[in-house]
Amino acid sequence: MNIKFKVTPSQKETIDLRAKENGFDDISSYIKVAALKMRKFTIRNPEVSTEEASVELGFTLSESQKITLDKNMQESDCKDISVYLTHVALHSVISAVIEIRSTGKLNAMLERIAKARGLKLDLD
Repeated sequence: MNIKFKVTPSQKETIDLRAKENGFDDISSYIKVAALKMRKFTIRNPEVSTEEASVELGFTLSESQKITLDKNMQESDCKDISVYLTHVALHSVISAVIEIRSTGKLNAMLERIAKARGLKLDLD
């Protein structure tokens, strides 16, 4: 099952940054993991932008993952999948996705984050 939604160009730029910060090379994988692993939340002030939502993002889900996504949306009292996905893509933090990306070694995780940020990391 394919899910697609649109964001503004500036939202896309922020989502790209979040994906890199969380150690993802692929924005679609980042959004999928964020959407499936995000804990319950409440959208207090939905983002309002003067920009047109013209950048299409998407990812593929299995049937069981779609059930999880629907459950997460319901628990967060969000009925619009675009609003939900935009929110998690913009606001997902490392703690929400790190368990999926971690190799179980702290140094490997720190190296991925540093690489994504273009930093040289000396762990010795």
